[in-house]
Amino acid sequence: MGSRFLMKICVFNGDAFLSGANMSLVDWIKNDTSNEYWIILPKSGVKSHDFDNIAKNVHVVNGNYFATAKHLRKKSGLENVKLTIKSCYMKVCYKQSIRKRLLSLIQDISPDVILSNTFSVWIGADIATSLDIPHFWHVREFMDLDHGLEHENLEMIRDLASKSNAIFISKAIESYYLKKYKFKSSKVIYNQISYNKNIVNENPRFNDKKVRAIFVGQLLENKGVMDAVKAASKVYEDGYEFSLDIYGKGSLENTLRKYINDNSISNVHLKGFTKDISTIRRNYDMELVCSKMEALGRVTIEGMYYRNLVIGADSGATAELVKDGITGYLYKSGNIDDLVKNIEKAIASDDSNKIIINAHEWSVKNFSNNIAPKIISFIEENRGI
Repeated sequence: MGSRFLMKICVFNGDAFLSGANMSLVDWIKNDTSNEYWIILPKSGVKSHDFDNIAKNVHVVNGNYFATAKHLRKKSGLENVKLTIKSCYMKVCYKQSIRKRLLSLIQDISPDVILSNTFSVWIGADIATSLDIPHFWHVREFMDLDHGLEHENLEMIRDLASKSNAIFISKAIESYYLKKYKFKSSKVIYNQISYNKNIVNENPRFNDKKVRAIFVGQLLENKGVMDAVKAASKVYEDGYEFSLDIYGKGSLENTLRKYINDNSISNVHLKGFTKDISTIRRNYDMELVCSKMEALGRVTIEGMYYRNLVIGADSGATAELVKDGITGYLYKSGNIDDLVKNIEKAIASDDSNKIIINAHEWSVKNFSNNIAPKIISFIEENRGI
């Protein structure tokens, strides 16, 4: 008896937990019951259960590899040691044992297609090319511009790209990559972002003098979180009853806490990480998106979903999502004075609630729908070329 599934798809992941890229993967594959999925996870010090019980047609196996790349930004001594160990492990073990084991695993699975869920992972492309299996890269990051990463062997990556197809998550990503690489075929397909209409607070925002803002994301330099802190402090100094709550963890946490304490900033609060951020958004008027170069911006879309007025940097895909004065406000990326100006403009404007409604309707229309049919259609159309 033949398989009841149309295709068998192997997915190579960059990490073993529900990062932004992996959340986006789960958002669409859980809606596809027509195809069978095998998710290949890299090595992790702790067993991940984030992919348990996604769906009956989704299987998870450990690939025992590390997703290594050249780090362009300064790291702490301990981080450098860990990265060096991983890099050495892959250089020594990949060709000798890891690659052979993966080739055997993929041959046993016998997939129709291999999909790499991030451009930072090249192993899926290598295995696919070796076994003459169609390969698709789901390109979700700039790498160097957002994460400070670069492939160690660019010549190899250019060769693998020429033998692969690409799905880009934004026009900004498409424009960037098509200037650097030549793919067999490519298409922009926006991520599907989970939306729960039952938790939307439809009450008007900015309905009293106290204005509450939220920042959501990793506490990293490239996310612009320090810009948000400095801007929030200045808005408060200008006489506005303005507060900023920051949700997330990251390497800048201690630096931020020290800056807030040293400068006696009373209107900015570090709230840590929470999985229930969508519900929490009900309590906020606006969201600050200060990332230097966002590939798409899950938090931007979620802010629009749950009626936070988005004020975002005019860089990367943020400028693609936020239409100034229509679905939010844009400020000059890295310019704290311009961020302050836009925050104060939003507080004073009579149009802010209209913009919130525009953004809510636009985001739900463009990002809450099932994208699995679009992705599968693109794969089916191009896996034979």
